[in-house]
Amino acid sequence: MATIVLISCVSKKLSKKAKARDLYTSPLFKYNLKYALSLSPDKIFILSAKYGLLDLDEEVEPYNKTLNKMKSKEIEKWAEDVLNQLKKVSNLDEDEFIFLAGENYRKFLISHIKNYKIPMKGLCIGKQLKWLKEKSEEKTEEETKQNAKPKTNCHTIHQLFNNMPKLKFPFNNEEIPLNGIYILFEKQEPAHGVMRIVRIGTHTGESQLRSRLFQHFLNENKDRSIFRKNIGRALLNKNKDPFLKQWELDLTTKEAKEKHFDSVDFEKQKQIEKQVSKYIQDNFTFVVFQIDDKDKRLELESKLISTISLCDECKPSENWFGLFSPKEKIRQGGLWLVNELWKTPLSGEDIEELKQILGLIS
Repeated sequence: MATIVLISCVSKKLSKKAKARDLYTSPLFKYNLKYALSLSPDKIFILSAKYGLLDLDEEVEPYNKTLNKMKSKEIEKWAEDVLNQLKKVSNLDEDEFIFLAGENYRKFLISHIKNYKIPMKGLCIGKQLKWLKEKSEEKTEEETKQNAKPKTNCHTIHQLFNNMPKLKFPFNNEEIPLNGIYILFEKQEPAHGVMRIVRIGTHTGESQLRSRLFQHFLNENKDRSIFRKNIGRALLNKNKDPFLKQWELDLTTKEAKEKHFDSVDFEKQKQIEKQVSKYIQDNFTFVVFQIDDKDKRLELESKLISTISLCDECKPSENWFGLFSPKEKIRQGGLWLVNELWKTPLSGEDIEELKQILGLIS
């Protein structure tokens, strides 16, 4: 089940073409967007009176149109169009929708959606602003408390991992332990004075670390590597390639392959897989370290990811390829990851244990 936030458009806008997230300039919209981002949802869309469903990074021209001046039949027709757009990017029966939108923007939508929340239902604009400001202040206070340690510990782990011998393609399997965690770095991505960590991963099966890295770097099958799938998503989205819709299909099972046999351009898929391989092999280096215990691997992986995602110094560069990703969490988190973000970071004790694992202290 995905969480999707829907924010209504506002009348106050820029006078020039801009990304949707920047086009709307009223305090209400800005606070709504800030609150939406703080929820770390899977997707955020704007409900536009003119364009319907808008992605935050979609560039649009300013306009002078609002549902509040439309007749009920016109709003109903608008809602029908939005529902058709939503069906392409979400599951109306299973996903959870959070409406940060007025009555006119939601009344003909919610009857078609099973799971939804309206956190500011019944509040006038003034009270909405007050509610959003209070939530923002609560978040700021909590972030201030939480960010101090992740920032320090994030600096530490960047120094630790950057000082380890880096591997790159083609790599020698003998240099990789059977069980452990890998740390990926990407070209031209700095943080804390060294190369920025852009992905952390491990494996669940016994003795599968080498196999996992093979799936990322060499095995041209995006359904066996979510990392490869995400690189392909960014590549296709950057080029505005409609093949992205086919790339999203999971063809792991025989039944799925048979079902989509006539609808997928498999030659095009092979071409994209080769482009993904080239990008990964040319741009990523990594370090690995051994942890045999599965539960410990998964726990440490999660804490490492959270520590980096919570650090306000680990921001991607303006040219980071991940900013082309259609996945909001990748763009927002600055990592080629959508899971384990903004959870429990490393503690001081965890850092000491990590140093022991790396053989830096006895």
